[in-house]
Amino acid sequence: MGEGSAMRGLLIGIILCMLAAMGFSYGPHEGLDCLGCHDPHYAKAQKLFKVNNEVYPNPRTGKTIDGVSALCLGCHNLDKFGGANIRPIFLHMTHPVNIEPNPKIAKVPEKLLRDGKLQCVSCHDPHPSNPFWKYLRVETKKGSQVGKFCAVCHPAKADLKFYGIAGQLDIKVFSSMNEAVGAKAFSLTDPQLTIENPTPNYIKPFGSFKNDLAPAYTFVPFQAWIYSPDPENLPPELRKLIEKPKPKKKKKENVKKKGNTGS
Repeated sequence: MGEGSAMRGLLIGIILCMLAAMGFSYGPHEGLDCLGCHDPHYAKAQKLFKVNNEVYPNPRTGKTIDGVSALCLGCHNLDKFGGANIRPIFLHMTHPVNIEPNPKIAKVPEKLLRDGKLQCVSCHDPHPSNPFWKYLRVETKKGSQVGKFCAVCHPAKADLKFYGIAGQLDIKVFSSMNEAVGAKAFSLTDPQLTIENPTPNYIKPFGSFKNDLAPAYTFVPFQAWIYSPDPENLPPELRKLIEKPKPKKKKKENVKKKGNTGS
């Protein structure tokens, strides 16, 4: 075999490996597997979640974040803000979540709301079966057509003709929550589309506690996605949450002693 043939064989092998990897590596949740987010025996929150953010304030309301978004932020926030330092999301500079949408700003399909509120899962289906970029619910061709995704809630602001769609209801969104029909993209009018299955009411998570019963699964194993940003580079709004106010220095007053007033 000549040198040229060997080089071609090597290149073909590399390309095949890359294609195989692309076929299975939809996103970082692939490396977590189910136990990266859920704990089937010692859940700390609804949906058998092993994490829950109980301290991060919603900048829109000032109240602690709750609902399914609190589960997402149990990982995707700094530990100082109740997360696990995994690709932190700061709500001060992020699309609003955990709120009731304003119809003058967004025409959010009711099926994408949780208890009437827009949550992280309104935009993302985080399960590994989702083949779309960043686990978005709409195929955007690796982000090059992200406007098509935005048009699900903002059709008046998007160039629908550019994406070859006639209107909001023509867009299909991904869901993995209906096991009866399987994980796939559904029309917004499809009765089989669901993004929520209620947790059985007999499941009562223990809440926040150190999970010594399952040490192997206490921390998310996919360490390559964990990082801690420099606190000095955080926005002022976030720094105020973690920095203790410095004690004010008392000004020294020049107290003149009696009998030493001078003339």
